[in-house]
Amino acid sequence: MLEDFLTSKSELNRLAQAMQNGQERAASSLYQKLMPKVYGFCMTRVQNKFLAEDLTQDIFLKLVGRIEIYDPKKGDFVVWFWQLARNTLIDHYRKQKDVNFADLESGDNENKIYEVADPKQSYKLEAKEEETKIKKILGSFTKEEQELFELRFVAELSYKEIAGMLKRNEGALRVSVNRLRKKINERIKHEKI
Repeated sequence: MLEDFLTSKSELNRLAQAMQNGQERAASSLYQKLMPKVYGFCMTRVQNKFLAEDLTQDIFLKLVGRIEIYDPKKGDFVVWFWQLARNTLIDHYRKQKDVNFADLESGDNENKIYEVADPKQSYKLEAKEEETKIKKILGSFTKEEQELFELRFVAELSYKEIAGMLKRNEGALRVSVNRLRKKINERIKHEKI
């Protein structure tokens, strides 16, 4: 697993450098590899499908517009990219006048509508109920806990990468993640997911 992570990381660094050199295929490959995680990262923050899609698109547009400032000598592309993604979300919330992540309502009524003819309807309803419970749990976290959850479990960044982004001690982050993991497990038991 660590080997896959390191291979993926070096592959992303290589693709970023190729993108800087104008290779369109590299940009497409970066998009394919990162888009699901970026969308998940945005979705956990905004809890709105359409807004998450817009923010994901904004992040990749910024990547295209700013790839020339990425300097491989200063660090890994992964850290640089997730800092770009994080800053895009911060900018979004600044524009919203300090809207709290937990205060946002989904507004995504599309998922509330199920076709009667769909044979997987009961599965969709159960999955939606579980998703609602998980969102409720995540919504009860502090901003710092939400960000840590997203960086560690959604973006799958290493403790070292997160420490570099947040300017925090790596050991302290490990303790925080352990506490967060316990908190999630307790809430899941309580919510009976």
